[in-house]
This record gives sequence, structure tokens and C-alpha cells, in this order.
Amino acid sequence: MQFLSSEFAVAFAAVFLLYWIVPGRAWQNLVLLAASLGFVLSFGTQAAVVLATSTLAEWAIAQRLGRTEPPRARRILLWTSVILNVGQLAFFKYAHFYVPELTSLLGGLGVHTATLHILMPVGLSFWVLQKMTLTLDVFHRRMPAEKNPLNCLLFTAFFPTLLSGPIEHSRNLLPQFAKPRAWDTSRFSQGVWLFVIGAFQKAVLADNVGALSESLLAPGHTGLALMAGIWAYAFQLYGDFAGYSYMARGCARMLGIDIKQNFLAPYLATNVSDYWKHWHISLTGWLNEYIYSTLSMALRRWGTYGIVAGIWVTFIVSGLWHGTGWTFFAYGCFHALGITVFTLSKDVRKRFKKRFGDTGWPEWAAVFLTFHFVCMGYVLFRAPGLAGAVSTYADLFRGTWNPATVEVDWLTLGLCAAAVFALQACIRPDKDVMWIFTRPVWFRVAFYLALGFLLLRFYAPSDRFIYQQF
Repeated sequence: MQFLSSEFAVAFAAVFLLYWIVPGRAWQNLVLLAASLGFVLSFGTQAAVVLATSTLAEWAIAQRLGRTEPPRARRILLWTSVILNVGQLAFFKYAHFYVPELTSLLGGLGVHTATLHILMPVGLSFWVLQKMTLTLDVFHRRMPAEKNPLNCLLFTAFFPTLLSGPIEHSRNLLPQFAKPRAWDTSRFSQGVWLFVIGAFQKAVLADNVGALSESLLAPGHTGLALMAGIWAYAFQLYGDFAGYSYMARGCARMLGIDIKQNFLAPYLATNVSDYWKHWHISLTGWLNEYIYSTLSMALRRWGTYGIVAGIWVTFIVSGLWHGTGWTFFAYGCFHALGITVFTLSKDVRKRFKKRFGDTGWPEWAAVFLTFHFVCMGYVLFRAPGLAGAVSTYADLFRGTWNPATVEVDWLTLGLCAAAVFALQACIRPDKDVMWIFTRPVWFRVAFYLALGFLLLRFYAPSDRFIYQQF
């Protein structure tokens, strides 16, 4: 069941009405829990069983951790949680490696079995990291252990964030479940805005430019045509993932729940560090808080070397979180290298700014270079293997770069690019996706009408969200 489906529209309308009719917070939570578990079950019973059992195990560990004071015992409980969660991720993510070998081994031992099938539960990578905060936040004493296991189950299964985040912290979401929630018309309006602008980015921008990226990134394209395909993929990936995150926030906001902002104009970043502060913010924040900061503190006696080591470990983990192939490892290393160069060039950049002025160099040039650095990383992100990625990089230097002789749908690509950068330009000054509510009424009405027209005219929804494969 996807956000942009008639089934979800009907189900959400029913949940929305019942949620605001029932009396009190406890009943509202039960409605949310039933809806969230139903959402999980719509993807299969295996997903529901895995999510429920692993969440109850996490709840039990967090309970014990909340009652434990000796540091050594607390660390043992923490590592028990980490091992269970990482093991869960590895078991499902690496199934395509070990299942064929296991089937062959059983056959060699005379155990005749059909080919084993282990399907990864949808959204596993997202809700496992979210679930881990039930224990991590207790270990770091940022909140007490949640006593009610049903609240923990709701936290993990919360349907807006289940499939592709944003990755929430228990210290943010659980207190909201514990508070009374009353109807607020302004919050409902904000929720509708978030959902509609998210639907626009997904169904109009991402799904239209996605067809172009698939065509141009097919074997046989070189030079400017291939570069246009990489640009198209960058816009598709942003519209697809940011669109989902906006719709998730919109659904939650309409139910009186605030979840994290996940994107804040990342393609207007002026350096790679700035990019990661505005792209997939919930994952970046999780990795920074629980991996990079911990490593930096542990390795602080190494000085700069400790900082660099923390950067590389963090980004390699980020790459492997996305996938199990060498391309994802290389993707993590690619961005680790970019962040390392940026970090180590701090003094050089200061001298450059001192000599050439506060701006250093034109902001548009910094945005241009950063965007294309990110685009080169997307080659690794999308490639089926390292050989394919290397071939793509090589093909960029082959063929023609003359726009007049390249067969590309420049109109579709240009319109999508203009829309993506225009929307991000509205967000960037105040870093606020609610910018529309600060505009005059005539502007808002005109914008809503234009948005409605574009949704009706160019609506091309795909059932596939790119990030759900992770």
C-alpha cells in the first residue's frame, strides 16, 4: 500500500476520522497502532512478525537497561542490542549471498529442499535504526525506558515513517504519544500542504524525469547525453525521496504528530559537508550522533587523524546501510574522501576568503561544483557493479558534448530542474518548508491553482519508491 494509491487514500481517511472522533490520547494511540500494524500486514505477515518480535526484544533490553547502574552491565546490554539489530540487518540484507550456498550445502548433506526464499521486510533499514534509539536514548540517559510495550510497538511501526523514514528518535516521538492531542486547523492545513507538495515532487517531477533518466542511462549513451541522464537521475532521486518524506510528515502533521524534516534544499549546498546537513537529515543526524561523535571522542587523542578515521567509518557505514554491493562501499568512500578534503582544507579556505573577500568565490560556482560532485557519486549509487560505474565514468569522456547534436528531451529535463531548484530556493533562506504560509494570500491562491493544474496534467505516479529497496 503506497501513499499515492486509492487504497491508502481510503484507509487514511477512515483512520483520520476515527482518530479525531475517539475520546482521549489512549484511544488515539490504539487507533494509530491498529492502523500501523495493518499497514505492515499489507506487505506480508513476515514483516509484521519480524517487526513485532524485534521491537518487544528491544523493549525488554531497554527496560533492563533503565534499571541497571553499573557501567559494565550497561555496556553489555547496549552491545546486546547492537548485535541483535546489526545481525537482523545482515541476515536479511545478505540473504542473496548465503542462501544459495546454504541450499547447496543442505543438498550435499542429502537434505532435499526447495530453494530457500528470505524476503527482506519493507523499510527494514529505516525502522531498525529507529528502533535502536529505544535503547540508545536510555543508555545515554536522554530519556527513561518506555514502560508500555505497545507504545514501543507503535513507535517502530508508525506508518508514516515505516517505509522510508524519516528516522525518528524515541525521545522525540514517544513523548508526543504520551501527550493529549487536540484538533488544530492550522496544523491540518500544514499537513495538507506537506502532503500535496510531496505528491507533486514524487508524481510530477520524479516520475516524469525518471523515464528520461532510465532512457539516457541505458547502455550506449555517452558524453552530454549520459551527463543529462545523470542530471535526470539526481532530480528523480530527490523528487522521489524528498516527496515521500514530505508526504510522511504531512500525514503525521494531520494527526497532530511532528516528525523530523528530512530535506532542506540539498542541491543548493555550497560544499559537500553542507550537502549532508541538508540531504537525508535524519540518517545523517543518527550516524553523527551515535557513530561519528562516539568515535571522535574515543579517538580524540589522535587529533586530526581521529577525526578523519571517524569520518571514514561513518560514511562507510552509511554506504553499507544503503546496500551490500561494492558500489555502496565505494559510494561511502567517495563521500568520505570529499568530507576529508573539505575538513583538512579548513586553513586553506580561510586564507582564500581572507584574500578574496568574505564570499571567497561566487556562491553559484560553489553550488555548481558541489552539485556535480554529488552527481558523480550517484553513478556509484545507481550502478549494478563497480565495472559498470567505471564504464559510465569513462563514457562521459566519449561522444559529443554539443547540445545541438544530442537527442535529449531538454524541455522535460529543464522544467524539472527549474522546479526542483525553485522549490529549494524558497526553502533555503529561512530553512523552512512552510514558506508558503508567509506569502500574501493572492500568491498562495495562485500557487495552489498552479500546483493543482500541474498535478492533474502531468500526474504520472509510479508504484516504486527508490528508497524502499533499502
